[in-house]
Amino acid sequence: MTVATLRLELRIDPCPSPGEKRRRMRAIMDKLHRHFNVSVAEADHAGDPAQSIVIVAAVGRPRREVRETLEQVADAVAAYPRAELLSQAIHEV
Repeated sequence: MTVATLRLELRIDPCPSPGEKRRRMRAIMDKLHRHFNVSVAEADHAGDPAQSIVIVAAVGRPRREVRETLEQVADAVAAYPRAELLSQAIHEV
């Protein structure tokens, strides 16, 4: 059994309010959860309110399958028009 996490650092288009940023992040996280069947959590970026960190966790039997799923998640986030993917890192637990 393989457990892996994907850490994504995002820059969100300028939001007029923190509530708008939360709505945009919730939309991204809900789509990832539904489409890829992964767990998703958000952590605010301490230095910049326009940035956010998203952690995605996946579990699977073959290691290759888990890594491929997380790579597909990163590709999907990179294609999202209202967010810029600044960095990504996969860690196996």
